[in-house]
Amino acid sequence: MPTFILSCLVLTFLLLTDSFYLPYLLEAAVWQAALALAIACYLAGLAKKLSGAAWHDGFAACLLWAWYGCWKPLFSPDAPMFFAFPPFFAVLSGWLWFAVISKSRYFDQASRDSLIYVQTRLARFNTLLLAPALLASLWIPEHYLVYPVLMCAFIVRYTLQRCLEIVQSD
Repeated sequence: MPTFILSCLVLTFLLLTDSFYLPYLLEAAVWQAALALAIACYLAGLAKKLSGAAWHDGFAACLLWAWYGCWKPLFSPDAPMFFAFPPFFAVLSGWLWFAVISKSRYFDQASRDSLIYVQTRLARFNTLLLAPALLASLWIPEHYLVYPVLMCAFIVRYTLQRCLEIVQSD
């Protein structure tokens, strides 16, 4: 998820430096375009027009920008969630990408079997089902933890799915 990680880091940098670009991100046309791109990535993944890695990355990155633009005007200017969640997502995604996904080719047989077992048990929580829930979470800002919790679940499920794809391709 390099685009998502980069998006999180760019948003964090813009927020910490109080960049003059931030007001542009709050314009309805910008965050609605990001939302439309996120939906397009999801639909392309659903139709198998994009690889799993591409649609997950595009969906998560575009949804991050839509989340910021949609929610920022609803909260106080120094709301800690905007300073805390993007770097958290970047660290979580980066760690899972570098420490788990990149090492999945080298899993031993017991780890492969465990991964397959976990994947069969979590089949109901597929990322294709988590994505609409993430989209819906943008419309309930009064429950401000729904988006980050679902995004964490999306990131972890993507990691497991990507590892399984890599293990099964070997």
